[in-house]
Amino acid sequence: MIDTTLATSSIGLDATVASTNLPSGASLPAPSSTLPRSTVLPRLEMVGATPRLVVQGKPRYEHMRPLGQGGLGEVIGARDNDIDRDVAVKRLRPDVSSPATVARFVEEVRTIGRLEHPNIVPIHDVGVDERGEYYFVMKYVAGETLEAVIDKLAAGDVDYHARYGFERRVQIFMALLEAVAFAHSKGIVHRDIKPANVMVGAYGEVVLMDWGIAKRLRDDGDAKAAALGPAHASASGKRGPLFATVAGEIIGTPAYMSPEQARGEAIDERSDLYSLAMLMHELLCLRHPFADRTTLAEMLHGVKNEVVPITGLVPSAHQPPTPMDLSWFVRKGLAKDAASRYQSATEMIGALTRRAEGDIAVNCHITFMRRVTVLGTRFVDRHPFAATGLLAAFVVASIAGVVETILRLAA
Repeated sequence: MIDTTLATSSIGLDATVASTNLPSGASLPAPSSTLPRSTVLPRLEMVGATPRLVVQGKPRYEHMRPLGQGGLGEVIGARDNDIDRDVAVKRLRPDVSSPATVARFVEEVRTIGRLEHPNIVPIHDVGVDERGEYYFVMKYVAGETLEAVIDKLAAGDVDYHARYGFERRVQIFMALLEAVAFAHSKGIVHRDIKPANVMVGAYGEVVLMDWGIAKRLRDDGDAKAAALGPAHASASGKRGPLFATVAGEIIGTPAYMSPEQARGEAIDERSDLYSLAMLMHELLCLRHPFADRTTLAEMLHGVKNEVVPITGLVPSAHQPPTPMDLSWFVRKGLAKDAASRYQSATEMIGALTRRAEGDIAVNCHITFMRRVTVLGTRFVDRHPFAATGLLAAFVVASIAGVVETILRLAA
């Protein structure tokens, strides 16, 4: 049974908190209005045979239940009474509100605003609530996180294994690649790709969430961030602090960040590709390769120095081995040296597209046999009569050989 939650795309439950060490004269900009927003669309009533439009004046966004809280903001499930739909609302927490946090919040809103894509949850609205706090409103997505899906697969849930076979997992990954390729084309890197930040919807849609620490490349984003002051670590996630977003000397989630990200170096699009490959490794194997690490130093050592086991050799009690062609695909994505990885999300999409078409890359004897099998099947599909003739000739030759052997032995 699929859990129903509100999508937290860009909600930033693991988002960073900026320090308030701005110049002493700095102050928050005053919102133009702190009056509660009301509905504006009228409701139709019939008075006898006469229609009448009635303006209800209800609160525009009626809060239903809290969805979570992070270092920077809180997320609330709400009802949009004007459009009559469920939405997710993120707003700044009043106890951390400062010029720095408002600036980061605004940057998050504008980053998402540039990313109109089917696999990225859009922003519907922005505003200021009755407390004078900034908020933004996002689309509601019914479903569950990819982290929850992996947990159920790892527990051996029969229904989930029937629903999420290897090829379905590849489809989910392809959707993520499409989202990341689009973001990269806009000069934006996510910096926090992990299963907890992916929503799988009730209708099969796949959404990459939480762009709270996304970074624009080739602009003055780093200078702006430095001016806002250092950030603090966010609250721990369900799997512990090594699987939650942090921001300080390093920014991202330790378990999924790239080696260069773990070293605190400048990153580019290839860092996101490493995080994607680590996510894919866990999606295929149902276990993070460094899940046994208990300290940040141990996790970062693994990320920076240790070769991740090839997925096809990681046993699971609840599923067959990972296909070796997918294993080699993930292995390249997890190269410690960024120059040895895929160089773009588009390149990764191309590799998986060719695989789907039967063009299996040969990296070992298993992938060689897989390629030969696929080519043989393709030949039969395209040339059925020729294949039938070759099979008949092979059978006749085999029978003739057997008869000749029998006669020779009899003589």
